[in-house]
Amino acid sequence: MQHFFKKSLGQHFLVNKSILKKIVSVKDIRDKVIFEIGPGQGALTKEILQNNPKKLILIEKDKNLRSYLLKLQEKFKDTIYYIYDDALNINLKDFNYNKIQIISNLPYNIATTLIIKLIIDFDIVESMVLMVQKEVAERLCAKVSTPYYSRLSVLIQLHAEVEKVFDVEPHNFNPKPKVKSTVIKIIPYRKKKKIYDKLDHILKISFRQRRKTIKNNLKTFYIDAEKKILECAIDPNSRPQDLKPNDFIKLSKVLI
Repeated sequence: MQHFFKKSLGQHFLVNKSILKKIVSVKDIRDKVIFEIGPGQGALTKEILQNNPKKLILIEKDKNLRSYLLKLQEKFKDTIYYIYDDALNINLKDFNYNKIQIISNLPYNIATTLIIKLIIDFDIVESMVLMVQKEVAERLCAKVSTPYYSRLSVLIQLHAEVEKVFDVEPHNFNPKPKVKSTVIKIIPYRKKKKIYDKLDHILKISFRQRRKTIKNNLKTFYIDAEKKILECAIDPNSRPQDLKPNDFIKLSKVLI
């Protein structure tokens, strides 16, 4: 059966088997509970199953792909559980697993939003091996004062260790995307206290206009912004991309 790829769902299916194997080999998944988001026609799914996971939960929004996944489900009925829904609607904690791993070729159109959402569930996430657009990977791993350093960089780096594993060229996909992709590994910090809500509020304000100083971005929302910034031993004339992740934690504590 021919599948008509949906640009609106960011569908670009990886077809190079050697790369599929390489992705699954990044972490040991034997006897682990694995979530795969956007399995598509099941190419990565098959490689995951070859490594004997304890359970494999598939989350796929495109119901036209049901026939591909049903064949796998029939063959591995004791292992596979599938859900046809938008991954952004899923709460991982509803599945009552203490520890899970996520392995996915994420749909391009939701990758950033989904990764930010997953931070909230990091207390049950043991690791994530994800393929994303190379630009998204650069933002996740960006260092202070570099062009890609952003809200996403700060959020993820305060909650997890992030590592770029390898790049994937467009010709390895069907249909071929216009951009390169990168496989990344994310290992959440389990013992760190969650500071997501307050932190994200400050980050959204701080990075809304990157060329403005941190003082000018924050004073629109906080009357005593400059005073509070100085209390944190931060130069009010610094730009947001020049602040370290821990500086934003300090700001979130004194401004909210």
